[in-house]
Amino acid sequence: MNIAVVGCGWWGKNIINTLEEIELVKTVHIFDSDKESYAKFIRNRKVVFRDSLQDICNDPSIIGVCISTPPPTHYELTKLFLVNKKNVFVEKPPAYDVLQLKELGNLATQNNLIYMLDALYLFQPPLQKIKKIFEEENISDITSIQLFRIGDELRRSGAGLSRIQNTMFKNMNDVIDDLFFHDAGILIHLLGKVELIAIDKLFLYDDKLCDTARIKFAKNNIDIEMTLSWTLVGRKRGVVIYAKDSIIEYDALKTENQISVYSLSEMEYQYFNFINSPPLRNMLDYFTTTILNKSENFLDHNFMMSIMELLEKIRYEK
Repeated sequence: MNIAVVGCGWWGKNIINTLEEIELVKTVHIFDSDKESYAKFIRNRKVVFRDSLQDICNDPSIIGVCISTPPPTHYELTKLFLVNKKNVFVEKPPAYDVLQLKELGNLATQNNLIYMLDALYLFQPPLQKIKKIFEEENISDITSIQLFRIGDELRRSGAGLSRIQNTMFKNMNDVIDDLFFHDAGILIHLLGKVELIAIDKLFLYDDKLCDTARIKFAKNNIDIEMTLSWTLVGRKRGVVIYAKDSIIEYDALKTENQISVYSLSEMEYQYFNFINSPPLRNMLDYFTTTILNKSENFLDHNFMMSIMELLEKIRYEK
């Protein structure tokens, strides 16, 4: 199959290089408004350069498009390609509100197309293991879940306060716009829809745009708390699940023993290690095979809608 990539920036470059490795992909057709960005792909054996978006739309051999452009363009580009009968893979956020997303979902359904969110973290082996644990265990035994995505952005090399102010705040993005889709995707993948209970925001460097958010959810009798921060000290990324007889911890920053299960009755740990499996490759393999087989897509517009509905409620919270 022939796949197009629109947007050749940092993440677009990774998508292009990964698509080249996939046997199902014959050629990767790329377009960017900045034609100078094509220079880094001159020697790529599968790459074809396109002159315009309409050029891609008019080519019947291109059956899928990966959108890796700035967030404000995602809705219009997705609509353009779905109308022109192209399957679409799009970065977060897929749109800016529920109404836009509903429109795009209807277009995909009407045209029998795959419409899929870039949800990289769900293709990491440790998270797939946690999903399996959830499927095998009695979910009623779970009492609490904590999700952390704390970047310590202020002191990280290549980032710092200048990146927060000149990139995030300049584009009117707060920490929720930047990070929420990742952990909300994990949460909904594990539990399905959840209820928003409360949100607490911290404004250290801007009066209107928060740099830290603590968000509380509930699902049946499970208490859930999500912490997102650019500025809290100490990097932390992962999930902790408290059950009646065990504590399951996923530490995404570890290279070994990424998942530990502590038995409260036995007072001992069980550890899980994983073979390095590139999540981007796994995700793009999933996209192309789903197109080929027209199989069920768990990252479809219903999945996106569950996240977007929560995000809209959070936006209206003070």
